[in-house]
Amino acid sequence: MPHRRGLGEHAVDPAAESELGRMRIRGEVSEPEETAGYVYGRMWRGYVATLDSPRDAGLGHGQSSACVGCPSPGDRKWCLCDLRRRIYLEATSVLVSTGRGIAPLVRAVVIYDQQCRFMDLPTLKLGLSALAQLYGLLTNQRKSRQKTLSTQTSVTP
Repeated sequence: MPHRRGLGEHAVDPAAESELGRMRIRGEVSEPEETAGYVYGRMWRGYVATLDSPRDAGLGHGQSSACVGCPSPGDRKWCLCDLRRRIYLEATSVLVSTGRGIAPLVRAVVIYDQQCRFMDLPTLKLGLSALAQLYGLLTNQRKSRQKTLSTQTSVTP
């Protein structure tokens, strides 16, 4: 397995299967950044699955088996396909608003499993950190959220 070369004893780690996992093993990205990348990849796969899913011969007229459509705009908020699209596009808009060139780099490493050049590492980390913040994976954000929840639920005599 040439992609695991240089990982030493960590070469058998299941995380070494992806470029993002190998980067965490090497200490190039943090665990929240790695998790944010995996979540983004999962959101992308969910969205893509709704675009052109395998056709069900029983449905006919080009309808896909993943989504048969929403009868009215009011029903759209409950449509799984639309929800997947909105979640993925929200994450993509966060990447685009974070800075120029961040979204394509995150997509290349996370989705297409391409190796990140050393000079692009700070840009990738910036994008993954933005996603980690969006998904609530940063420890400071978790602590402040827990503190806010504890103050909201506390009862004063």
